[in-house]
Amino acid sequence: MLVVGELINSTRKRIQPLLEARDGAALVDLARRQIEAGADSVAVNCATLMEDETACLQWAIRTIQDALEVRITIDSSNPAALQRGLEVHRGRAILDSINLESPRWSGLHPAIVEFKPEVVALPMDDQGIPPTAEGRLELVSRLVDGLTAAGVEPHEIYVDPLVFPVATDSSHAELFLETLGMVRSRFPSVRTICGLSNVSFGLPHRALINQTFLVLCMARGIDGFILDPLDRRLMANLVAAEMLLGRDEFCQRYIRAARAGKMEFRESGTG
Repeated sequence: MLVVGELINSTRKRIQPLLEARDGAALVDLARRQIEAGADSVAVNCATLMEDETACLQWAIRTIQDALEVRITIDSSNPAALQRGLEVHRGRAILDSINLESPRWSGLHPAIVEFKPEVVALPMDDQGIPPTAEGRLELVSRLVDGLTAAGVEPHEIYVDPLVFPVATDSSHAELFLETLGMVRSRFPSVRTICGLSNVSFGLPHRALINQTFLVLCMARGIDGFILDPLDRRLMANLVAAEMLLGRDEFCQRYIRAARAGKMEFRESGTG
């Protein structure tokens, strides 16, 4: 299970000032805490810094990797910024994300060929995001064909079927799960991922919704999440679900997490 820590994102109120000030100590501390909580990679997004985005993105990648051995998931809506981020990343990065919108595909294709990152792929094109699972699957097929032709192995592609807030349409989570199942069936070597917190936007008790949706996705065989690893109950649910789904031999990861005090939950009476 790939866990990407989502917290270094300039859209978060407490993060933009940190990035603007080039506060390396605070940046590394936040990255380290996410890794210690269970993240395999740390996402970095500096999009709201506008004209300073590219320079800040490169600074953040260098600063984190100078202090920690961790892969960065480089996130931006700007293909040029992603290209520059890949240039300074040590080792193999994760590129978040690629889709079939003409400017993005043409802008990132050369960088994918050159740097060969692992890739998060989104079912979008110039007409937008299809409203049906079948429509999204058709775009996924085109993405997989294009990425493998560019030298990306199928197991290095993480398809994000895209979940939108259930607050705006109660069918959004169901559509995501349906698409997830279809992608896994059609492309068994391709991996899948979810930007988890999108599902709960605009609703009270978001943590509860995220925790429940995480388990539903895992039951459908998802391979990764972009999430808040500092949510201890969310991470406890992830570890417990992996165990119950037979992905934790002899329950070793679960036992280690429990012994390390990483499991947050409330015991109920046994009657």
